[in-house]
Amino acid sequence: MRTFTARLLGLLTAVLVSAAPAQVTWVAAASTPYVLSTRVIDGTSLTLRWNPCQASVTYRVNAALAWPTYAGRVAAIKEVRAAFSVLGRATGITFRYLGTTTVVPTGTTWSESLGDAEIVVAWVRQGSRSSTLLGRAGAGYAAGTGGFAYKTWTWPVGSAPQAAIGRGFVVLNAAVVTSFTTGFGAGTTRGQLLLHELAHVVGLKHVSSAAQLMYPVLVPRATSAYRPGDVAGLRLVGRPAGCLHVPDWAWPDL
Repeated sequence: MRTFTARLLGLLTAVLVSAAPAQVTWVAAASTPYVLSTRVIDGTSLTLRWNPCQASVTYRVNAALAWPTYAGRVAAIKEVRAAFSVLGRATGITFRYLGTTTVVPTGTTWSESLGDAEIVVAWVRQGSRSSTLLGRAGAGYAAGTGGFAYKTWTWPVGSAPQAAIGRGFVVLNAAVVTSFTTGFGAGTTRGQLLLHELAHVVGLKHVSSAAQLMYPVLVPRATSAYRPGDVAGLRLVGRPAGCLHVPDWAWPDL
């Protein structure tokens, strides 16, 4: 008999926006340059990550609220695709764009409602009527939230427990879209926000070092790119860490 446990919300992490590190309102407790999401099953500590050796991880984008103009929405989609390309190079995972969608990840069963994509990136309105997954930042809402769903299993009987992420989401706050510089250049950029949230989707958590992109507050930077600590963490959840053997019944192909 196989043992199977679903973990629908492996991670929900929000990022704040700040003009300078001195304005930080809260930080994660971690002190290492990267922190991986883990789960202890039957005394075994498992790193939560995607199978980096699957043919591809598919994603769709809902950019309906990303910008008031059509050209702006097209540019936003291009930035999402560029961010996935950067993430793919850092992890060795192949991400495949399937096109746009009207799906808005929300609720406790969001991972069952993504349609034919394993990850959905969507701009949402503040408030639970749009998406319950957008995190809070004090009295207001965060700029974005990234998360994933994972499952654990023990099969065959007597073998070591295993786990794998199989679905993910990013929801971005449409109300603060004008707060970010477009692209991946200098300043506090939309590219920086996307890279941060996508790193959560593949298993990274917040760190306390403002030198890393996984710092929980967006700060102006000379360029929007993963830092050495971020890259080290992404390698530990990517192809350099080895393949996962995920049964079809655990995460069936879409």
